[in-house]
Amino acid sequence: MASVALGMLVPGPAAIRAAEVALLEGGRSSYQIVVPNPSGDALVEGWIMMAARLVQYSFARQGAELPIVAESKRLPGRPAMLLGDTQFARDHGVNAAAIEDWGHVQQLVGKDLILAGRDRRDVARSSRGEPKPLALAGTLKACCDFLREQAGLRLLFMNNDPGIYPVDDLKRQRQRDALPLQLDPRSVAVLPRPRIALPAGFRRETRPLMLANFDRSEATLYNIAHNFFPELGSLQGGEVAWQKVMPTAKFAKTHPEYFALTWDKVRACELKLGFDDHMMYCPSNPGVRALMLKAVEQQIAAGHRIIHLRPMDAYRLCHCNCSDCVKLFGSAVADFAEVRKRGDSGRLWQAYFALSEPWRSTHPKVRFVILNYQDTPVSAAIIKRFPDNVIVHIQYAGQHDFDKLAGVEFPAGISGFEETFTGFGQAGPYIAERTPEHMAEVVRAQQRNAVRWSTRDGLMGYVRGLQAPAYYVYGRMMDDPSADWRLLQEEFCEAAFGPAAKIMGSFFDLLHTQMAIYSDFFGVFMPAWDRRYSRSRHHDSKWHVMNIYSPEFCAEGDALLDRAAQLVASAEEKTRLRFIRLEWDYARRLGAIFHLQNAWTMNTSKPYLDPLLEAIGSWQSWLEGLAGGRGRSNMKPLKDWPQMTPFAGHFYEHAALEHEGYQQQWNRTCLNWDLAAIRAGALEDDHELSVAKVSAEPLPDSPLWQQAPVRHLRLHEGMPYANFSTQLQVLRDENHLYVRLRCLNPLVHPEDLYPQPRDQKIFSQEYAELALAPDGEQGPIYRLAVNPIEGNRHDSLCRLERGQLKEDLGWNGGWQCRISNSGSKGPYTLPQRTWTALFKIAFDEIGGKPSPGKAWGLNMARGRNGQSYLWKDAPYGSAARGLGRIRF
Repeated sequence: MASVALGMLVPGPAAIRAAEVALLEGGRSSYQIVVPNPSGDALVEGWIMMAARLVQYSFARQGAELPIVAESKRLPGRPAMLLGDTQFARDHGVNAAAIEDWGHVQQLVGKDLILAGRDRRDVARSSRGEPKPLALAGTLKACCDFLREQAGLRLLFMNNDPGIYPVDDLKRQRQRDALPLQLDPRSVAVLPRPRIALPAGFRRETRPLMLANFDRSEATLYNIAHNFFPELGSLQGGEVAWQKVMPTAKFAKTHPEYFALTWDKVRACELKLGFDDHMMYCPSNPGVRALMLKAVEQQIAAGHRIIHLRPMDAYRLCHCNCSDCVKLFGSAVADFAEVRKRGDSGRLWQAYFALSEPWRSTHPKVRFVILNYQDTPVSAAIIKRFPDNVIVHIQYAGQHDFDKLAGVEFPAGISGFEETFTGFGQAGPYIAERTPEHMAEVVRAQQRNAVRWSTRDGLMGYVRGLQAPAYYVYGRMMDDPSADWRLLQEEFCEAAFGPAAKIMGSFFDLLHTQMAIYSDFFGVFMPAWDRRYSRSRHHDSKWHVMNIYSPEFCAEGDALLDRAAQLVASAEEKTRLRFIRLEWDYARRLGAIFHLQNAWTMNTSKPYLDPLLEAIGSWQSWLEGLAGGRGRSNMKPLKDWPQMTPFAGHFYEHAALEHEGYQQQWNRTCLNWDLAAIRAGALEDDHELSVAKVSAEPLPDSPLWQQAPVRHLRLHEGMPYANFSTQLQVLRDENHLYVRLRCLNPLVHPEDLYPQPRDQKIFSQEYAELALAPDGEQGPIYRLAVNPIEGNRHDSLCRLERGQLKEDLGWNGGWQCRISNSGSKGPYTLPQRTWTALFKIAFDEIGGKPSPGKAWGLNMARGRNGQSYLWKDAPYGSAARGLGRIRF
């Protein structure tokens, strides 16, 4: 009103349109897409052509067909959208080669539109060290932003279809470029735009918040559009790590001093630690330092200007008790608690600085990236100012972690080691972990603290449906940290669910409100991410799932999803909703199972047990259908969404939570009960077993064992567990008793166990223990035990004296035990391996042959990780009043 009163003219619609340049009107466009002339670089050309085909695709969805031509073949008389480093762009002041990082320019020159970023090859390395063809594709980012803002393009769900991305082969790439871009319509939406127009003289320069933000460092449309830029080779730089510079196979015998001197006064290289990543090194030894400096020198000579000094997990550089390390840390260590104190002191930083300091003057442009981790904490109490050539890799989940850095100077800046979407959540890797509101604050924290790049501690996309709005908000906020996350969530719902957008907005609001305390308090690196909470006996992963997925909440969520299913119209919308529903059903079923387990715990009767067993079995069968099998069967792509695989395509055993995870406790939940054993009567076992007689000696895998009934061992005061299945069988021949124990999932690989003298330290490693009492509990008990390694044996004779069991280690029997192991040693093969102990005991050695109908006392125990699994529950395997019976 004030402008009218002052006599100012308010332009009408016609005048506004005259000041605009229309790129599309009523489904028609006269534009062409112009790309730079061929350079001969398949990778760079491929990414620019990807950008051009994305523009072409988006306009085609609005009804307009735009040709793609090289600049030298530009069609006369038609306006153009010119992509990348064209001569036209350079002539009009846009030098794409000078644009920094993933920045880009959108500029109108008359009716011609320039969309340009920097495009260059920048090959990284794969996890196996092989070249990984990546590129800085700044022009693609420019096109993604332009199409989102002007043409209604929405990249909604993480999707990686390798068939559409550039290949580093010129012939194959040009064949691919000749085809239309085949985007997955379920992952991508293009909202209707009857008119696409820009103000005359339009120009925008953009530089994204982050140089990179990655986990697997994949270059996809979704990642680039949402600022999850890959770790390019220039940023990946070189890597120097103790375990790679000094492998045990090369140095253990020639230079044992390179390895930690443990509190037991042995060198770590003499221990069976499994893999070099588990090795403990001496960080102070001059020879170690010389080798590490030589490795740094080699990385510099290879042209790297960023060198990552990789830390070791579990304080493995803080164990050494040599004189130099005692001097470095201030004292020797006698247990792991003191090792942790060493790490908490931050004195290990000096070992890292000793590797970076020599290069400050000779190579001033080289930067060393060092993670603030377990034994390299950062605070003003530890270090006030970092060296000029050290970039500290800050581990963080939010502003509270940056607050801890107050008073510390970082002349070379910081990068981020992000604890947001990790897969390490206490409720498990397949439960939505963070709310959009939380992620919006993470972005603002990154902006406030000038984090230039970040790598994620764990993969981002385990929960690609329920977590999709949080991923979307996170990526979009990095375009504009001041944006309103609520509007971005609405933007996601409108594009993904059309007529059901409002209902789905309500569903996600309900979900995020319900999970907020988990996201902001119990989530990774949040205030309750603490051993006092995460390791308390009955405050485990099950508790978190129950707390979020309560029956009332699940009923309300179900109702909203049912209403949404009635409203969605297109095939794409229905498929997206089905995928959301799949992940919702996974979590909802888990919550129901755990609530049923609690009910059974309160009343351990059959009417409560049967529904629980049915719920577990139904959930496992459902997962088996998704994977096409159990064990290490991969989850299969969805039939109506082939580019999307539930649970990130992981194995059935992972989705079924068969094993503990980092900060996750599943082994003692009902998910791992041995349902077959329970249904076969393990809980009602009378602990009496008939011994079948065979005519020949049964070997460990002999078909003769098919004649022997199977009995299942149960965790002491607990249940039989399928993931640690331990099965007992007994046979006899004319002169011998044979007892076989099959043990799934040993604690460590049998190859890494130590030989032990007879009757010594057998029970300090995993073991099988047989208690045999021919005269019942009042007579002598023969105690026989072995480890999963040939030759390790313990035997004794136990008698009850005044109510106490007295053990005579002087008795050494002539019994035998065969040990066999299935599978082979590997980083991830333990859960599938089985070790078998087959005891052979001569009747003559333990009182003579039993007469028909005679009953002997017997129990069997397996010791694993401080826990006892027994046939008949007892305080320990040889307890006199804990014997079952075998009858001949």
